[in-house]
Amino acid sequence: MTRKNIFVFILLLAAFVVSFLILTFDVFGEDHSPQVYNISIIVRGKNSDSWANIKQGADQAASEMNVDLSFITLTEENNLREQISLLEREYISDVDAIVISAADSEGLVKPIERIADKLPIICIESAVGSTMIGSYISADNYAMGVQLGQEILSSGNARKRLAVIDSSLGCTNVQQRMDGLMSVLRPIGGEIEHWAVPDDSAKSAAALAAHLDKKSTDVVVALDLSSLELVGQAVSDVQASYLDLFGIGASGKVASFIEQDIVSATIVQNDFGIGYLGVKSAVDALQNKAVSKTANVEHRLINWNNMYDSENQRLLFPFIR
Repeated sequence: MTRKNIFVFILLLAAFVVSFLILTFDVFGEDHSPQVYNISIIVRGKNSDSWANIKQGADQAASEMNVDLSFITLTEENNLREQISLLEREYISDVDAIVISAADSEGLVKPIERIADKLPIICIESAVGSTMIGSYISADNYAMGVQLGQEILSSGNARKRLAVIDSSLGCTNVQQRMDGLMSVLRPIGGEIEHWAVPDDSAKSAAALAAHLDKKSTDVVVALDLSSLELVGQAVSDVQASYLDLFGIGASGKVASFIEQDIVSATIVQNDFGIGYLGVKSAVDALQNKAVSKTANVEHRLINWNNMYDSENQRLLFPFIR
C-alpha cells in the first residue's frame, strides 16, 4: 500500500470515527432524550375497581407515550369542592395536562376556564359545559339510554312499576342517559318513580333499603356504575328476587351480579378506550397535533346470555384485553 493510499485510508477511518461519535454521543451537546409529559387524571369517584378499566387504558397509553401519569380519585362520589381543590393543586404542581371526569358539569366551568388557556384540559366520561376543553371522550350517552330503554321494553317490563335512580345528575353523561331512557319509556305510559339517592354511600344504602322495603316497584334502573353497584348490593342484601335490575356500567362486582341474576342487563362502554384516548389526546395537544373536540367509543348491552362472549369479556373485565 502506497503512502498516498495509507493517508486516504486514515482520513476515511477518521471520518468514520467522528461520524460515529456524533451519532452515538451527541458531541454537540444537543439533548435527544424523549420528552416526558406529566399528566394527571382526576376522576369523579372514589378509589375502587369501578375505575379499573379506565385506569388500565390510561396506563397503557402512558407506557407507550412516555407519560408520567397520576391517577387521582376522590374521597366521596361526585364531590365538586374536593375535585376543584385537586384540580387547582395539580395545576400549581406544574403538570403538563389534566384529564378530568367532571363531578359537576356546570360547577367546574369557571375553575376549568381559569386554567384551560394555560394547559390542555381533556374531559373523559363526564364533560364540562365549556368550549375551552380540548376534547371530550365518551360513549354516546343518549344512545346508551335509548338502548337500555329498548331492552326494558323487549323484556316485557315496560308497563310494570318502574323506578329510576336519580344519582349523579349533575354529570352531563348521566343526564343524557336519562333523556335517552325516557324517550323510550315515557310514551309507553307505565308507572315510573324516581328515587333520589345521595352520593354518600352509607346514606344511599339506607335510602335504597327503605325504598326496597316498601316493595312498591318491580323494576329498578341505575344510570351510572356507582348507583348500579349500590342497588345491586341492596337487592342482594334484602334478597329482593322479585326485582329486575337494569343499568349502565361495568365492573367485577356488576359481572358477579349478572352471574347471580341480580342484574338483568347492563350497557357497557369501552372504559379502557376512554382512558387510553384521554391520555393520547392530552399528548397530542401538547405536541400541537390536531385533537378532535369529541370522540365516541363503543358500547354494548351485556346480560347473562352473552357476558362470556369474547368481546363482552374484554369490556367487562379489565384484565382481559
